[in-house]
Amino acid sequence: MSDIIQKEFVLPVEVTTFDVGADDRLRLSAVLQYQQEAAERQLAPGGLGWQALAEQGLAFVASRWHATIQRMPVMGERVTLTTWHRERRGPRFFRCYEWRDEQGELLLQGVMLFALVSVQEHRLLRGEEFDRFGLPSQPERDVACEDPGKLVVPTCSPVDTAVVRWSDTDRNGHMNNTRYADLLCDCLPPQAQGQPLHDIQLCFSRESLQGDRLVLSGGTDESGVFYVQGEHDRGIAFQARVTMGDAHGL
Repeated sequence: MSDIIQKEFVLPVEVTTFDVGADDRLRLSAVLQYQQEAAERQLAPGGLGWQALAEQGLAFVASRWHATIQRMPVMGERVTLTTWHRERRGPRFFRCYEWRDEQGELLLQGVMLFALVSVQEHRLLRGEEFDRFGLPSQPERDVACEDPGKLVVPTCSPVDTAVVRWSDTDRNGHMNNTRYADLLCDCLPPQAQGQPLHDIQLCFSRESLQGDRLVLSGGTDESGVFYVQGEHDRGIAFQARVTMGDAHGL
């Protein structure tokens, strides 16, 4: 199937009114939504789209994301999103993303880690079980953004709670990973909200199901980097690390 799946997929994006927040910048959750769509469009022709995988009881689940942002696209802007499968290491799949403006200037880049799971059994599958699909990899093609790692979150204080509603969940029956980006942004302190984001790390630790009550906590480390964590009665659901753009001269 490797001859069917393109080595990269380019998705043109025109930023619309429902993509942006109060600052007219593309929402962080919209970044994840478009990236999810671009990957789906690349993989679907080779039988790796969500529907084909679902028929086999399989699904890709995001585990970690790291992105660096030079500038967020703004309302009405036409940009391109390019994505490609970089490589598989054991059960982990590394996917890269680049966003560029009409002049080709880099806006945003990142790496997402995925795992292939058995939906019914909630079981992580060995990476070798995926090789039969023949997905083309490009281990030599990277982005200037470090791979996402495990976060060490400092002591945080509760700032809010959120109940997982039906509208938060996706076809896998748990909160879609894009929703965590909204929770993250809502939990930033007032002085940080509206500032340009520069560096984002999100770790999806445990699924959140409809009816779960997430206790959201926030805090900073000694350098002023912001952290947000969400926890329900089964443990930590997600953790995030955020550096604001003003600290980097953006």
